[in-house]
Amino acid sequence: MDVEQRLHAWGDSWRGRLRTGRRAAGLRAGLRRRRPRVAVVTDSSAALPPHALGPLAEVITVVPIPVMIGEQIHSESGEELARELPLALAQGSRVVTSRPSPGRLAEAYAELARRGVEHIVSVHLSAELSGTVEAARLAAEQVDVAVEVVDSRQTGMTMGHAVLEAAVCALLGGTAAETAEAARKTAEASTALFVVPNLEQLRRGGRITALSGLLGTLLSVRPLLALRDGAIQLEERSRSLEKAVERLTARAVEEAAVRAPARIAVHGFGNAEQALELAEALDEHSAAPVPVVDVPPSLAAHLGLGVLGICLSPLDGSAGPAGPSAPARATPAQEGSAD
Repeated sequence: MDVEQRLHAWGDSWRGRLRTGRRAAGLRAGLRRRRPRVAVVTDSSAALPPHALGPLAEVITVVPIPVMIGEQIHSESGEELARELPLALAQGSRVVTSRPSPGRLAEAYAELARRGVEHIVSVHLSAELSGTVEAARLAAEQVDVAVEVVDSRQTGMTMGHAVLEAAVCALLGGTAAETAEAARKTAEASTALFVVPNLEQLRRGGRITALSGLLGTLLSVRPLLALRDGAIQLEERSRSLEKAVERLTARAVEEAAVRAPARIAVHGFGNAEQALELAEALDEHSAAPVPVVDVPPSLAAHLGLGVLGICLSPLDGSAGPAGPSAPARATPAQEGSAD
């Protein structure tokens, strides 16, 4: 499968999950179109491709994380940013990010309230990496609708998985507390591993302060990094990128076995062919189609060109090292499409 086919199959798996949940809950067809009382808000670091989400996109609002290239601020993802960011990173130009403003988040909350939403669950990237969670809490104080802010302690598709589980819960009629718990449970049971060609972008962005004492030795190696306890941590060191990718794959297989049945996603930026090869290598270890998703601009600004990442979560949002097992994998054709 190519990248688009993988995204389509991945979206089908989530629609199948929603369909299965509706059947289990005994929801009648007419109830499927009732507007959810609970909505989910997240930020663009969740890396969610909206065109592949189908009905799940209806309950999710994504607030962009601003990216600054030189003196130009890009507050929305688009063709201009997609064109300029890889070039800026390749040239070593200054690229930084900032949290969404509390006002921007408050606007999103207020708009949902105007649409009749009664409760909002706002799921964001780790507070160890960004001030977005703090901004969301400030925004929640400015609006008249109830907002529960969740620090996912994750980012990328590990956070994306948590957001999608929250969206499924909301669409199945879950309460705000249940929807927030769905996000937290999935995030806590997830992990992200990644390899970067060099640490320069992370160093510039101040995202590896915990590794500052090792920078002198790490600059000559290709480190395998992980997101642990909400922060970036060093896992292993390799002398070549090829060896680092081998270790990344091996570690992902180990993590998938711990979380079996696991849901896997692959990230890349500027290396689509390499990311696709990695996804193909992991297909047999994932209980759902493995999508290849570009690292979102807000993360690429810090990880740089050539990053490879693997995000792993339990298939059903609750299975983990001590969690219950989920049903065996079903193909999109077996699952059927959801309305």
